[in-house]
Parts: sequence; C-alpha cells; structure tokens
Amino acid sequence: MEKKDLLDKWLNGELTPEEFEVFRTIPEFSSYLRIQDFIEKVELPQHDVDQGLIDLNERKAKKEPKVISMASLIKIAAVLTLLLASYLFVSNYEIGTSTQIAQNEIFLLPDDSKVTLNEFSRIELKRFNWGNNRTVKFQGEAYFEVEEGSTFTVETEQGSITVLGTKFNVAAFENSLNVECFEGLVRIIQDDISIDIPAGRSVNLVGGELFLADIYTTEPGWIYDESRFEDSPIAGVISVLKSEYGLNVVTENIDVNLRFTGGFPNNDLEAALQAITLPLGLNYTIENKDAITIFGTDTSD
Repeated sequence: MEKKDLLDKWLNGELTPEEFEVFRTIPEFSSYLRIQDFIEKVELPQHDVDQGLIDLNERKAKKEPKVISMASLIKIAAVLTLLLASYLFVSNYEIGTSTQIAQNEIFLLPDDSKVTLNEFSRIELKRFNWGNNRTVKFQGEAYFEVEEGSTFTVETEQGSITVLGTKFNVAAFENSLNVECFEGLVRIIQDDISIDIPAGRSVNLVGGELFLADIYTTEPGWIYDESRFEDSPIAGVISVLKSEYGLNVVTENIDVNLRFTGGFPNNDLEAALQAITLPLGLNYTIENKDAITIFGTDTSD
C-alpha cells in the first residue's frame, strides 16, 4: 500500500494493526504522532448543561454580562490554532516519487490520470489540496495519459504545460523543454511565450528559441528504451543523450541550426552516438565512459 493511502486511512482511523506497522516506518510518522499527542493533551472546558441554563436565567434576571475565564480562552485558542496548523500541514503535504538510472515508474494522479516516469525524473503534488491546487511539479521526462475532462498544470523549471484530456510527453532538462502531443491539446507557457500544441505536433524550447515539428508516432520512443526525434535542434538531442547516459558531452564547431530526425537506443552508447552523428556528418570521441566530444568534420585533423 502506498504512503498516501496509509495516511488517508490513518486520518480516518481505519488502519489495521498490520498497516500501522508499515505506516510507522515512513519518515513523517513522528510528525503525525506529535500532532495527535498534542490534540489528546488539550482539555476543553467541561459544561453542565442544566446548571448552564440556571446560570443563564440568573444572569438575564441580573442583567450581568457573561464572563469567560482567561484559562478557557487560552485553551479554546490553543485548539483552534492546532486545528488550523493541522489543516495547513495536511493540505500542504506533498506526495510524489522519483526515479534513478535505468528505472521507470508509473504514478497515478488523484483524478486517476496516469504518468509514466522515465529515469532521473521527479514528480510532486499536494494530494489533499488537489481540488484547489491542481498543479504538478515535474522535472525529467514522463509520458502523461490524462483522464478525459481532467485539467491541471505541469510546472517545470523551463516552463509550464496546461492540459485537458490528452496524451503527451514532457522532457525538461537543463535549459531545454520538449513537449510532444499525441492526443488532444496542450498549452505551453514560458515567460512571455504561450503556444497551443495539437495532436501530432511537438515544440522544443532551447535557450529561449522555439522550434515546432510534426510527430508521426502515437507514443514516446523511450517507453521502448529508445529516444526519437522529428526535426529537432541538435542541442535538444544532445541534451537528451546526456540525460539518458549520464554523460558529460562537449560540442565543438557544430552548427547550432542543425536539425535531427531519427532516434537512438538508450542502452548502447556507441550505437546512439553513431545514430546521431552519421546522418549529420559529425564525428565523436570518447575520452572515457563519462566524457564525450561531438565535433564537426573539419576539426578531426
């Protein structure tokens, strides 16, 4: 059972003894216990209803104002403060997941939209405030399959994507943002740039420049352990290569206007480098397994 499900059941008092043993191992468990312990220690003023009616009638007859003791006010204020703090804590509690090298993971949003994360990716959202804040924080690469009629925003450091019942792929690395729309419509916003992307189109934002291209597939290639591109700028292609292989890639004397259509495998570095460089007339050297140089043909001497 996922952490968010355990927290849901704990808040509702529905955890079984076995589930509680699992729940107590999560990092936030001690914080939850402190809140629960504070609530149990706060004592609210006790009232005798019958005596209260007698006192009320007497005060009406004497026309005396009702007096609440300072101790009672302090206790009531403490309870209200705690309830507010608990609400803010829960409503701002973020859930999410991240992936490491060679790891893919499926993450379900509260509306049952499905997100498939590629390696080196992270997604976060506020589960208990989803109705008021339908925002997903994301970095890396992921394939989103959105439930029909669902709307939310994917925020990345490179820009944001607003979605409505669609299927799309996001790759947000360093200073590049690539979005491919396979179904429906997405809106890309970066600074003062706003553009709608229909199905069958992709947008690549690299260093403040915008590139549009057609796509001819129905799913991203990385799901099948390969990366695919349609008329993409070489800088964006190399950015994905660096991410997939965890490399330090240096470029020399390469025309920044070069465009690449094709793909490369994500599990064979030599094959990937050849797939990128041969069609564009480029060369490469491998200094070691972590350092690659890609250069134009006239620098090979």
